[in-house]
Amino acid sequence: MKDLIKRILYPLFGLSVPDRKVNVYKTIIFNLIAFGLKGLRFPVYIYNNTNVYKVGKIILHCPIKRGLIRIGQLDLKSQGKTKFRNAGTIEVWGPVKIEGCTILENDGIIEFHGFNRIADGSLVVIREKLVIGEQSRIGFQSFVMDSDDHFTIDVETRQVKKNRKEIVIGRYNWIASRTVIKKGVKTPDYLIVASANALLTKDYTDLPPYSVIGGCPAKLLKTGVRRVYNTDKERVLNKFFYKGNTKFIIEEKVDLEEFCAQTTNRL
Repeated sequence: MKDLIKRILYPLFGLSVPDRKVNVYKTIIFNLIAFGLKGLRFPVYIYNNTNVYKVGKIILHCPIKRGLIRIGQLDLKSQGKTKFRNAGTIEVWGPVKIEGCTILENDGIIEFHGFNRIADGSLVVIREKLVIGEQSRIGFQSFVMDSDDHFTIDVETRQVKKNRKEIVIGRYNWIASRTVIKKGVKTPDYLIVASANALLTKDYTDLPPYSVIGGCPAKLLKTGVRRVYNTDKERVLNKFFYKGNTKFIIEEKVDLEEFCAQTTNRL
């Protein structure tokens, strides 16, 4: 009801309301193609301003719930159209959100291990394999590609090497906005990519958990830090600091895993 009132009143004052509506027709067709009659439980929501070119194979390793996968919901940072093309396989272990104006082009295998989000305007191009660990998120306008998409020849040896290699993102990773992730990248659990415009090019799993990296190319900046993903706890913290407080101490008896982890579909 609140959204309906906004859509009626805001234009009268020259204000705009983001189009965050589910496209009913595309949602029905997508789910029926992907899951047959089970799709009538609508595990996938397709939002307005989304082009679907190919549904492909989607495997759910978790109970079917409405809106388990959400594709194309617009945000104020969204620019252009969401484009989805899955000519390979997408496997899902929990809630996934692919936000507005993201382009996802998959010819290989993508594994979403649950509570994953790819933020607005990102470009994800997969030819072989992408694994995104549980609770890991990718910031807006990021670029993820597991292939060079073209071949090169060593003019002395006349050798042509394979131009693709899988990407594996660990659990509880937070990837900052405008990060570039190239083929062969592997990250440890609880990693934060802190600086925008970071470039990830290699295997970082020798870093300890709770590391922070950044830069071009990315390097270790700090250790002993983890992100709060729980949206309820984030609201508590925002209210706390809004009042002018500068430091929030979590009691020793509080389980950090429970405090930080997201437990609902509201990503």
